[in-house]
Amino acid sequence: MLVQDIMQRDVVAVSPETPLARILSSFQRRGIRHLPVTDGERLVGIISDRDLKGAIASVATSERATPLSRLDDLTAADIMARAVVTIAPMFAVEEAARLMVTRKISALPVTEDGHLMGIVTDWDVLHLFVRALGVTEPTSRIDVVLGADAHALNTVVHAVTRAGGVISSILTITSPVSGLREAMIRLATINPGPAIKALEAEGFTVRDSWRG
Repeated sequence: MLVQDIMQRDVVAVSPETPLARILSSFQRRGIRHLPVTDGERLVGIISDRDLKGAIASVATSERATPLSRLDDLTAADIMARAVVTIAPMFAVEEAARLMVTRKISALPVTEDGHLMGIVTDWDVLHLFVRALGVTEPTSRIDVVLGADAHALNTVVHAVTRAGGVISSILTITSPVSGLREAMIRLATINPGPAIKALEAEGFTVRDSWRG
Protein backbone atom coordinates (compact mmCIF):
# COMPACT_ATOMS: atom_id res chain seq x y z
CA MET A 1 0.00 0.00 0.00
CA LEU A 2 1.21 3.51 -0.86
CA VAL A 3 1.20 6.75 1.08
CA GLN A 4 -1.41 8.19 -1.29
CA ASP A 5 -3.79 5.41 -0.23
CA ILE A 6 -3.88 6.44 3.43
CA MET A 7 -3.00 10.15 3.45
CA GLN A 8 -5.48 12.81 4.47
CA ARG A 9 -6.23 14.88 1.38
CA ASP A 10 -8.41 17.59 2.93
CA VAL A 11 -5.54 19.33 4.70
CA VAL A 12 -5.96 22.48 6.75
CA ALA A 13 -3.06 24.83 5.98
CA VAL A 14 -2.17 28.45 6.73
CA SER A 15 0.07 31.05 5.12
CA PRO A 16 3.22 32.43 6.78
CA GLU A 17 1.35 35.68 7.53
CA THR A 18 -1.50 33.97 9.42
CA PRO A 19 -1.84 35.52 12.91
CA LEU A 20 -1.58 33.41 16.05
CA ALA A 21 -5.27 33.84 16.93
CA ARG A 22 -6.33 32.14 13.70
CA ILE A 23 -3.75 29.39 14.19
CA LEU A 24 -5.11 28.68 17.67
CA SER A 25 -8.64 28.63 16.29
CA SER A 26 -7.66 26.07 13.61
CA PHE A 27 -6.07 23.76 16.19
CA GLN A 28 -9.06 23.95 18.52
CA ARG A 29 -11.85 23.84 15.93
CA ARG A 30 -10.40 21.00 13.86
CA GLY A 31 -8.86 19.03 16.74
CA ILE A 32 -5.56 18.75 14.86
CA ARG A 33 -1.98 18.48 16.12
CA HIS A 34 -0.12 19.65 13.00
CA LEU A 35 -0.70 22.58 10.70
CA PRO A 36 1.24 22.86 7.42
CA VAL A 37 2.30 26.34 6.33
CA THR A 38 2.12 27.03 2.61
CA ASP A 39 3.08 29.90 0.34
CA GLY A 40 0.59 29.41 -2.45
CA GLU A 41 0.65 25.63 -2.91
CA ARG A 42 4.29 25.25 -1.87
CA LEU A 43 5.05 23.88 1.59
CA VAL A 44 7.33 26.21 3.57
CA GLY A 45 6.91 24.98 7.14
CA ILE A 46 4.81 23.14 9.68
CA ILE A 47 3.45 24.02 13.12
CA SER A 48 2.90 21.32 15.74
CA ASP A 49 0.91 21.70 18.93
CA ARG A 50 4.29 21.57 20.70
CA ASP A 51 5.58 24.52 18.64
CA LEU A 52 2.44 26.44 19.50
CA LYS A 53 2.69 25.79 23.23
CA GLY A 54 6.39 26.61 23.21
CA ALA A 55 5.83 29.95 21.48
CA ILE A 56 3.09 30.95 23.91
CA ALA A 57 5.19 29.93 26.92
CA SER A 58 8.21 31.84 25.59
CA VAL A 59 6.24 35.04 25.15
CA ALA A 60 4.54 34.66 28.52
CA THR A 61 7.90 34.57 30.31
CA SER A 62 9.51 37.35 28.29
CA GLU A 63 10.44 40.51 30.22
CA ARG A 64 10.73 42.72 27.15
CA ALA A 65 7.04 43.14 26.43
CA THR A 66 3.68 42.29 27.88
CA PRO A 67 2.52 38.79 26.88
CA LEU A 68 -0.62 40.10 25.23
CA SER A 69 1.15 42.55 22.92
CA ARG A 70 3.74 39.97 21.86
CA LEU A 71 1.13 37.27 21.23
CA ASP A 72 -0.86 39.63 19.04
CA ASP A 73 2.23 40.17 16.89
CA LEU A 74 3.08 36.50 16.30
CA THR A 75 2.43 34.90 12.92
CA ALA A 76 2.89 31.41 11.49
CA ALA A 77 6.31 32.43 10.14
CA ASP A 78 7.47 33.21 13.68
CA ILE A 79 6.68 29.81 15.18
CA MET A 80 6.77 27.29 12.33
CA ALA A 81 9.49 24.69 11.85
CA ARG A 82 11.16 25.36 8.50
CA ALA A 83 13.12 22.10 8.14
CA VAL A 84 10.18 19.83 7.34
CA VAL A 85 10.50 16.08 6.82
CA THR A 86 8.19 15.15 3.93
CA ILE A 87 7.31 12.13 1.83
CA ALA A 88 6.02 11.66 -1.71
CA PRO A 89 2.61 10.08 -2.40
CA MET A 90 4.06 7.10 -4.30
CA PHE A 91 6.28 5.91 -1.44
CA ALA A 92 5.33 2.75 0.45
CA VAL A 93 3.47 3.18 3.72
CA GLU A 94 6.24 1.41 5.62
CA GLU A 95 8.67 4.14 4.54
CA ALA A 96 6.38 6.73 6.14
CA ALA A 97 6.29 4.65 9.31
CA ARG A 98 10.09 4.30 9.26
CA LEU A 99 10.57 8.05 8.92
CA MET A 100 8.20 8.81 11.77
CA VAL A 101 9.93 6.33 14.07
CA THR A 102 13.52 7.26 13.20
CA ARG A 103 12.91 11.02 13.14
CA LYS A 104 10.62 10.85 16.19
CA ILE A 105 7.83 12.80 14.51
CA SER A 106 4.11 12.11 14.39
CA ALA A 107 3.16 13.63 11.03
CA LEU A 108 4.55 13.77 7.50
CA PRO A 109 3.34 16.30 4.94
CA VAL A 110 2.95 14.60 1.57
CA THR A 111 4.47 16.67 -1.22
CA GLU A 112 5.09 16.42 -4.94
CA ASP A 113 7.54 18.88 -6.50
CA GLY A 114 7.31 20.91 -3.31
CA HIS A 115 3.53 21.21 -3.48
CA LEU A 116 1.41 20.02 -0.56
CA MET A 117 -0.75 17.04 -1.56
CA GLY A 118 -1.83 15.71 1.84
CA ILE A 119 -0.59 14.65 5.26
CA VAL A 120 0.04 11.30 6.96
CA THR A 121 -0.06 11.06 10.75
CA ASP A 122 0.80 8.32 13.21
CA TRP A 123 -2.96 7.77 13.60
CA ASP A 124 -3.30 6.99 9.87
CA VAL A 125 -0.51 4.40 10.07
CA LEU A 126 -1.93 2.88 13.26
CA HIS A 127 -5.40 2.69 11.70
CA LEU A 128 -3.96 0.84 8.70
CA PHE A 129 -2.11 -1.54 11.03
CA VAL A 130 -5.34 -2.34 12.90
CA ARG A 131 -7.18 -2.94 9.64
CA ALA A 132 -4.37 -5.14 8.27
CA LEU A 133 -4.42 -7.31 11.39
CA GLY A 134 -8.18 -7.76 11.10
CA VAL A 135 -8.85 -6.94 14.73
CA THR A 136 -12.11 -5.16 13.91
CA GLU A 137 -13.66 -8.47 12.84
CA PRO A 138 -14.76 -11.45 15.00
CA THR A 139 -11.45 -13.32 14.86
CA SER A 140 -8.88 -14.98 17.09
CA ARG A 141 -5.10 -14.71 17.23
CA ILE A 142 -2.45 -17.34 17.78
CA ASP A 143 1.28 -16.72 18.16
CA VAL A 144 3.52 -19.44 16.76
CA VAL A 145 7.27 -19.70 17.43
CA LEU A 146 8.90 -20.35 14.04
CA GLY A 147 12.50 -20.68 15.19
CA ALA A 148 15.35 -20.72 12.69
CA ASP A 149 13.75 -23.01 10.06
CA ALA A 150 13.41 -20.97 6.86
CA HIS A 151 10.44 -23.11 5.73
CA ALA A 152 8.59 -23.09 9.05
CA LEU A 153 6.00 -20.54 7.92
CA ASN A 154 4.97 -22.73 4.97
CA THR A 155 4.47 -25.65 7.35
CA VAL A 156 2.41 -23.50 9.71
CA VAL A 157 0.11 -22.27 6.94
CA HIS A 158 -0.45 -25.80 5.64
CA ALA A 159 -1.18 -27.14 9.13
CA VAL A 160 -3.73 -24.40 9.84
CA THR A 161 -5.54 -24.81 6.52
CA ARG A 162 -5.62 -28.60 6.84
CA ALA A 163 -7.35 -28.12 10.19
CA GLY A 164 -10.02 -26.05 8.47
CA GLY A 165 -8.67 -22.69 9.58
CA VAL A 166 -9.11 -19.59 7.42
CA ILE A 167 -6.23 -17.15 7.85
CA SER A 168 -7.17 -13.47 7.86
CA SER A 169 -3.65 -12.09 8.28
CA ILE A 170 -0.10 -13.11 9.13
CA LEU A 171 2.63 -10.95 10.59
CA THR A 172 6.11 -12.31 11.24
CA ILE A 173 8.48 -10.63 13.67
CA THR A 174 11.60 -11.44 15.66
CA SER A 175 10.88 -11.55 19.37
CA PRO A 176 12.91 -8.94 21.29
CA VAL A 177 12.99 -11.37 24.24
CA SER A 178 13.92 -14.73 22.72
CA GLY A 179 15.43 -13.52 19.45
CA LEU A 180 13.37 -16.15 17.60
CA ARG A 181 11.03 -15.54 14.69
CA GLU A 182 7.36 -15.64 15.55
CA ALA A 183 4.21 -15.55 13.45
CA MET A 184 1.14 -13.70 14.66
CA ILE A 185 -1.71 -15.39 12.84
CA ARG A 186 -5.27 -14.09 12.88
CA LEU A 187 -7.95 -16.66 12.10
CA ALA A 188 -11.45 -15.94 10.82
CA THR A 189 -13.00 -17.79 13.77
CA ILE A 190 -13.44 -17.27 17.49
CA ASN A 191 -12.41 -20.89 18.12
CA PRO A 192 -8.72 -21.41 17.31
CA GLY A 193 -8.63 -24.80 19.06
CA PRO A 194 -8.37 -27.06 15.96
CA ALA A 195 -5.60 -24.91 14.49
CA ILE A 196 -3.66 -24.93 17.77
CA LYS A 197 -3.88 -28.73 18.01
CA ALA A 198 -2.70 -29.12 14.41
CA LEU A 199 0.27 -26.84 15.00
CA GLU A 200 1.26 -28.54 18.23
CA ALA A 201 1.07 -31.88 16.43
CA GLU A 202 3.67 -30.51 14.00
CA GLY A 203 5.92 -29.68 16.95
CA PHE A 204 5.33 -25.92 17.05
CA THR A 205 5.02 -23.93 20.24
CA VAL A 206 1.83 -21.92 20.22
CA ARG A 207 1.83 -19.09 22.74
CA ASP A 208 -0.42 -16.33 23.99
CA SER A 209 -3.58 -17.55 22.31
CA TRP A 210 -6.06 -14.69 22.47
CA ARG A 211 -9.67 -14.38 21.44
CA GLY A 212 -11.08 -11.07 20.23
